[in-house]
Amino acid sequence: RRDIDEMLSYKLGLPMRYTRDLSEQVFQKTRGHPLFVQTFLRSIISKGVLSFSVRSRRWTWDDLVIELHTISEDVAEFLAHGLRRLDKNIVYALQVCSCLGFQVTTAIIELLDSGRFMNKNNMLEALESAKKEGLMDKAGPIYAFSHDMLRES
Repeated sequence: RRDIDEMLSYKLGLPMRYTRDLSEQVFQKTRGHPLFVQTFLRSIISKGVLSFSVRSRRWTWDDLVIELHTISEDVAEFLAHGLRRLDKNIVYALQVCSCLGFQVTTAIIELLDSGRFMNKNNMLEALESAKKEGLMDKAGPIYAFSHDMLRES
C-alpha cells in the first residue's frame, strides 16, 4: 500500500497526505498488483475521473466515483487467465462460492462439504489457499471475493 501511495505522490506531484485516500482505493481495487494498478489508473484517467485541473494546478479526483468504478475488462481477462492455473479444488470452491454470492460463511461451506449435499472436496482448505493467492478475503467466519470481477470470472 505504501508503494502505491509513494508512486502516486511522486507521479501526481502531491504530498502523500493528499494521495493516501486515492492510493487506498487503488489498492482495494487492484490488491496492489502492478499490472492491475496500471490498468486501473489508465482507466480512471481516460474517463476523466482522475484529471489535472489547470485552475487548481494539480491532479484532482472524486473519491466516490472511484469507489464505484469497476475494474476494466482487461483486468477481468487477466484474472480469468490466472484462475486457469489454479488447482482444480480451488477453482471448484471458487465456483461454488460464486453461486452463493459475493460472500459466504464457513458454516455454509462446512455444510456443503459435509457430503450431505455434494461430494466432499475440502472446500475450506481450498478457500484458505484462495485467500493466500489474494482471491478471497476472510473476516471472522466470512469469506468474500477480493474483486467483483473474480466472482464473475
